[in-house]
Order: sequence, then C-alpha cells, then structure tokens
Amino acid sequence: MANEQKIPGDRLVLGMLSVLRTLVIELDKRGALDAANFVQTLQETAITHRQAGDPHNLADAIHAISMQLHDSIPGFR
Repeated sequence: MANEQKIPGDRLVLGMLSVLRTLVIELDKRGALDAANFVQTLQETAITHRQAGDPHNLADAIHAISMQLHDSIPGFR
C-alpha cells in the first residue's frame, strides 16, 4: 500500500467482510470449520450481547454479519 494512503471506513469494513467470507468458505471447504455452525454462533453471540444490555452497540452489527455470510455463502440459500 502506498505511503499515507487512506481507505474510507466504509470500504475498509466492506473489505474486511469480504475477507471474512472468503476465510469462512475456505475453512469450510477444508473441513476446519462448519460454516453453518459459525453463522449460528454469530447469531447466538448477537443475542448474548442484547441480553447483556449491548453497551457497545454490537448486537445489530454481529447479526448483520451473520446474515450477510448466510446469504452469500453457497449452500445456505
């Protein structure tokens, strides 16, 4: 990356989500991770955050990530 190059926050988040999706797909292919179980765990984590009062407002973001993975990984649809 060029010196001093800044990536807008929204692009960074979208890029990180794409990388996470790719990682989950590759780990699932190799049998190192069950993608469906991972998505379920993320959804349960969001629920746990809500039940704890969600002081950092992460529950909606975690749930949105789980749904994006669910909707974009082949085999979930």
